[in-house]
Amino acid sequence: MPLSKNKYLDFGYKNHNAIKRKRAEYKEIIYWLMYEQIHRLELLYYKKATITFDIYFKVNRRRDKQNYLGGGLISWLDAMVDLKIIVDDNANCIGQPVVRFYIDKDRPRTEILIEGR
Repeated sequence: MPLSKNKYLDFGYKNHNAIKRKRAEYKEIIYWLMYEQIHRLELLYYKKATITFDIYFKVNRRRDKQNYLGGGLISWLDAMVDLKIIVDDNANCIGQPVVRFYIDKDRPRTEILIEGR
């Protein structure tokens, strides 16, 4: 489940370096999760792509999509660049990622759709 920007504030860290370390740890986890998937899928190296994050939550509550774009999804995008799935995560390459929220009480998850353009 991707972390929202608010989640970083919940760690109780007042220290900027501690927050950076926590984000780096999260990015490392995401990197290896995606690395495992790459070997099972035929992923292309996209110069331009539209990326959609479909996030399925266990419970229905109010959420702010901007917190996901400005927080936890950054690690997912950075991992895609590091793994050479996309050239870069700047606006020229991917535009504005799309975030959609759904509820699936039995199987919360994040699905990423990458479409070349």
